[in-house]
Formats: sequence, structure tokens, C-alpha cells
Amino acid sequence: MRLSGRDFLDQPRKAITLIGMSGVGKSHTACRLSDWGWHNYSCDYLIGTHYLKEAVRGDGVMSPDNIAGLSDFVGQIGGEDKGGVGLEEFRRRQRLYYEAECAVLRDVGKGLDAAASRNFVNDSSGSLCEVEDETILAQVGAKTLFVYLKAGQEDHPAILARAVECPKPLYFPPAFFDANLKAYCSDFGIARVGDITPGAFLSWIFPRLFQSRLPKYQRLADRYGVTIPAAKVNAAASEADFLDLIAEALG
Repeated sequence: MRLSGRDFLDQPRKAITLIGMSGVGKSHTACRLSDWGWHNYSCDYLIGTHYLKEAVRGDGVMSPDNIAGLSDFVGQIGGEDKGGVGLEEFRRRQRLYYEAECAVLRDVGKGLDAAASRNFVNDSSGSLCEVEDETILAQVGAKTLFVYLKAGQEDHPAILARAVECPKPLYFPPAFFDANLKAYCSDFGIARVGDITPGAFLSWIFPRLFQSRLPKYQRLADRYGVTIPAAKVNAAASEADFLDLIAEALG
């Protein structure tokens, strides 16, 4: 049975999963909720400090709002002399990141147990919508309410700018990545991956990744939760305001 807004507000303990594109404000919201006493289950932070701890450098200085070490590990495709990662190594890191993301989502129940009686926020990665295992998604959806922070069209340029200025780990479905890498090299006359400038490729592919994910986020929100404009969530002045937004979306 779907929750009503009143049902949600009356719950003695609330558990939500924030979903949406990288840069839309999920981690910012999760850290604010943490300040208000919620248990923050930060997926990328946990991936970098636990699930991929042996592979990620600099994990000792990572925090839920600073995952630079994980971003550096996942890297960007391009010439190594330009700070990029070679094709086969990039694919290997993509695979490791995807496997770690599935693992951290399977362990949401353990996170809930660790939170004890506190409210719980699962700060998911932007690529949660790319998880192909429907069983994992259904398990997370059964334990938490998905809250989709939906960016307005007017927000897209700022999100793109943040993605380029402060890159976060991005996962690309293999078929999507291969097709777009081929298209990029063809469009710009690039003969080999080593000639790619990482930042330029990121700027080119991010809007395409963004658009490909929008219907996937919406599907998850329709099935397991609610959709709220990201601008409204980011403007919430208090925990009560945030909860009221969810209650209003539930109806």
C-alpha cells in the first residue's frame, strides 16, 4: 500500500533514499539531514572507504561531502599525459565501481540496523538508476522511500558546470559508453583514446548521460517513491520543511 503524506509524517522513524543526477544536491541534502540528527548512509563515501578501500588512494581524508579520492580513482577517459585514464584501465575501474555500488545497495539493511532508532537517509550515487539488478532496487525500495530530486531545465547548465569543475565519479553503462566514445572520436577526428582531453570529453558526454538518465530516475520514483523539484529541496530551511515537501508529494 502506498503511503499517504500523513502516514509518512506519523512514522516514528523515517527512511529515505535520495536519487538524482550527480550535482543536483543529494549529498548537500544528506549532510543537512545529518546535521539534523539523521543517519547518513553515503554510498560513494562508503564505496571509497570500505568497498573499494584497497584501490582508492587518499581514503583517509574522505568524508560524505568530499569524495575526491573516489573521483580520482574512477577517473576520466583520455590521454594519461593529460591526466586521463587509458581505455582498458578505465573499463576496469568502471566495472569495479559498478560492483561496489551494487554491494553498498545490498547492504542498506545493515545501514538501517546501524542507525538504530535514528531517521535514515541513503545518499545514493547518481548511477543508482543504472543498476540492472531489479532485485537490489526492489529491496532498497521496500526499506526506504525514494525521493527523486528532479532538476528543472533551467538548472541543467549549472549542474553541467559543477560536473566539469568538481568531477564526481561517473558510471557509464558499457553500451552507452562505447557508442558515445565512438561518436566523439568520429565527430572530432580523434584516432586514439590517448589523444582525448579528459575534461573536453566529460563536457561533451555529460549532457547526453544526463538526458539518458532522466526517464530512469522517473521510473524509480514512480515505482518506489516521489518526485520533488530539486530547487524546492535545496531551498528547504528546516527539517520540517523538507518533510512537508515529501508529505505534499505523497498527497
